[in-house]
Amino acid sequence: MKNVIIYTRVSTDEQAEKGFSLRLQKEQLENYCAQKGYRVLQHFQEDYSAKNFSSRPEFQKLLRYVQSNKKNVDALLFTKWDRFSRNIEASYTMIRRFKEMDIEVNSIDQPLDLTQPDSKVMLAVYLVIPEVENDKISLRVTEGMRRSMKEGCFPATAPKGYLNARTSEGKSTITPDPIIAPLIEGAFRDYSKGVYSAEEVRQKYLKRGLKISRNGFLALLKNPTYTGKILIKPYKKEQEMIVEGLHPALIDPETFDRVQLIMQGKYTPQFRTLTEIDEALPLRGFLICPECGKILTGSGSKGRGGKNTFFYYHCTRYCKTRYKAREVNPLFEELLSEMSIEQDQQSVYKSILAERFSQRYEDKKTTTSSLHRERDNLYKRLEMAEDSFFEQKIDASTFNSMKGRIDLRLEEIKSELKELQHKERFFEKHLNEGIGFLKGVDTVYREGSTEVKRKIIKTLFCDKLVYHGHYFSTPALEDTIEMILFRDRKLKLLRIMDMQEIFNFV
Repeated sequence: MKNVIIYTRVSTDEQAEKGFSLRLQKEQLENYCAQKGYRVLQHFQEDYSAKNFSSRPEFQKLLRYVQSNKKNVDALLFTKWDRFSRNIEASYTMIRRFKEMDIEVNSIDQPLDLTQPDSKVMLAVYLVIPEVENDKISLRVTEGMRRSMKEGCFPATAPKGYLNARTSEGKSTITPDPIIAPLIEGAFRDYSKGVYSAEEVRQKYLKRGLKISRNGFLALLKNPTYTGKILIKPYKKEQEMIVEGLHPALIDPETFDRVQLIMQGKYTPQFRTLTEIDEALPLRGFLICPECGKILTGSGSKGRGGKNTFFYYHCTRYCKTRYKAREVNPLFEELLSEMSIEQDQQSVYKSILAERFSQRYEDKKTTTSSLHRERDNLYKRLEMAEDSFFEQKIDASTFNSMKGRIDLRLEEIKSELKELQHKERFFEKHLNEGIGFLKGVDTVYREGSTEVKRKIIKTLFCDKLVYHGHYFSTPALEDTIEMILFRDRKLKLLRIMDMQEIFNFV
């Protein structure tokens, strides 16, 4: 009596849930084995597409079972060859693998005697036809998407800042997200000034709700979609092109072009020459008015000799807020001195941060595993969608929309995985640099030039400061710096604002 394994497979959620096709395949295989007098050792049921074997969990279980019981297994049976695979190269490889274990691989509806050379011709036909159909589907989908994009449609998943929508004529497009779109506009505007790095801008808007990775933010800054355009990649003999989209722009062309030049290192903002006022007012532009929430500016008043002898941080002419620089500047230097880390404390803080990183590493592993699972599920969904289109269960428009959304999410996952890997690789380097920076930040500031002072202020207090006469407050600090500064001590000259205070300054 021949011992066999039977394998059934479908590739759409509907088939998997209702089970009609799976049940029919199983009944056909069991009836066939009963007629032939075969003994069924195991039944493996799959709802994954046939493009590759490695992504099919049930087939992997099948392989493990066969490897453990190969002396007892004589054949692997399925209904048709397209249930086995729609990839001819992968099929040949897997058939050879079973042959090396003396296990026959065959279809009951399209049986072949693979010991006979002529049968290999029919095997090639049975395997190549589904692969050709898949290629034709892919070709039709690509060309269909390109046609719609040339008409200004947006058939893919909307990028951050937009929501998928349809025009009155039913065409696919996107519309601004009322919550995220203003954040993206602000991010472009800030980066276009050429003053802040992309990471500084990302961190600023991350705290306001724009959740995006480092690489994802760089890709966002390069995306012409935000100017109301659609980028169509090169295809065959067609070159890359940019067409007008049906959707509204978030960014004007001038700002977008300036951002591209900054990213390419071809744009240098025209900084004015540092003056006596700049040197006397290093905190100008970093202080928030406690009365109206605007950024304080500064100026000097002339003495009898005609030279500036007194300097002030002040608000607009409609606001009476005014502080003497000779009081604010020393207090800020005292704050930096309070923030500095002593030599004997460095190893303690380093171990604390390492422990915290270890905890984050566990979170990172969980996140990475989750992203891998989501990626595998997306590949599964894409292949199932292709099968559904091939079997005419969905139309081309629906498939194009599904494929666009899946492809975009796959790119985001790739970017997120790369970002997680980057953080782990450079943790030790950033840790040492961060501890070293806080060690002597007050000395560097006191002895540095005006430009150095402003860079230090921007690094530590990217969300600005509020001067209260005897201390400063800030909406937020970078979480690692905040942990170092407030873990075992309370700074007398700095405190973090509560939510109500932050709301007042937004």
